[in-house]
This record gives sequence, C-alpha cells and structure tokens, in this order.
Amino acid sequence: MSPEADQDALLAEAQAGNVRAFERLVRTHLPRVRRFARAFARSEADADDLAQEALVRAYKRIRSFRYQSAFQSWLYAVVRNAFLDVTKSRAARERRLEQPLGPGEHPFPSGQPGPDEALLEKEERERLWSALRRVPVEFRTALVLFDLEGHSYDEVAAVEGVPVGTVKSRLSRGRAALRQILGSAEGAPRASPGVMETPLPGTLQPGGSSQAQRSRS
Repeated sequence: MSPEADQDALLAEAQAGNVRAFERLVRTHLPRVRRFARAFARSEADADDLAQEALVRAYKRIRSFRYQSAFQSWLYAVVRNAFLDVTKSRAARERRLEQPLGPGEHPFPSGQPGPDEALLEKEERERLWSALRRVPVEFRTALVLFDLEGHSYDEVAAVEGVPVGTVKSRLSRGRAALRQILGSAEGAPRASPGVMETPLPGTLQPGGSSQAQRSRS
C-alpha cells in the first residue's frame, strides 16, 4: 500500500473514531508540533502540554477534514489556532518567562562546534527563543513554519488561511520585529541568517527543504 493510500485509510478510521489510527496518522508530525509549541509556551513542560492540547483538538475535529487541502496543512492550521487561543489567555505570563531550547532541539543548523563555540551557540539560541516569544503572534507562526521548519510559502499560506503575499509580508515584518528585539537586548549577538535575513539560495533549512526550492513555491 502506498503512503498516500495508507494515510487515507488511517484518516477514514480516525474519522470513524479510532484513536489508534489518529495516533499513527499524526506520529510523524509530533516533533514538529512540539517545536511549534515552543514558540508559544513558557517552558518545555508547558510546550508538551500545549502540543497535547492541540492534538486533542485536532482529534475532536478530524471529521471536519474534507480533503480540500493537504492533511498536514489542515493539521497545522488546527494546531496553530489552538496555540493562538492559549496564547491569548497566557500572554501576560509568557512575556515574563523565558526558557532556552531543550536538549536535542536544534532549529538553527550548525556544524560541529568546539566547547566554546557550543556555549556561544547555546546562549544565542536562548536569546532567539526568548525574542521569538516576544514577536507579535500574527508574525510568529510564519517565522516558525518557514524559517525554522522549512515549509514553503504555499504551505504556510494554507496553514494560516491567507495569500502567499501576506505570508511574505508577515515574514518580513516578523524578521524586522525579531531584529529590533534582539538589538534592544543588552549584549545580544547577531541572529542566525536563517531567521534574521533571507537564507542563501540552496541553504538547507531544518525541515529539509532548501531556500531555493521554497522560493519557487
């Protein structure tokens, strides 16, 4: 059975109420959903809870999926809306709390640095995550999905339910906001080109797509 046919079969079972089928359906998306949650959460534990809450909402709404878009786009749209709903009620507390990346999370690609370089990169990632959570929520999703996860313009547009031009505008304004936040932080280093500026053509992004490939979308 092809992957597409397998997904369709799992979708049919999940829409019929099969929880196991839904778990299998979203299994490959779990790491990205959790990383996505980090941009809206106060801590790693909170990110896990937030991701779980978003997936529960997706399960409850699985019957609303009508193949009008890719399942991945539908899933991320539901997850994004769940994150935004929670953010509205937690915005004040999120602004007061800052947490670094957890072990094994590397949204910004790097080589094999030495101990001193590794420490500097860790500090930079901490500042980037802290700054990212201060970027207005209407720009944050585009930054996470495009710059961190490597989705194309079209995919981000499908998730957000807006034209591609709006995605590009949000990316531009989000990067500008991130530059301003990082620039106002005392002693803040320059941010990674993958987020602060348009990545060089052909540079691989965390999601596995190159900038050149995504720009054609």
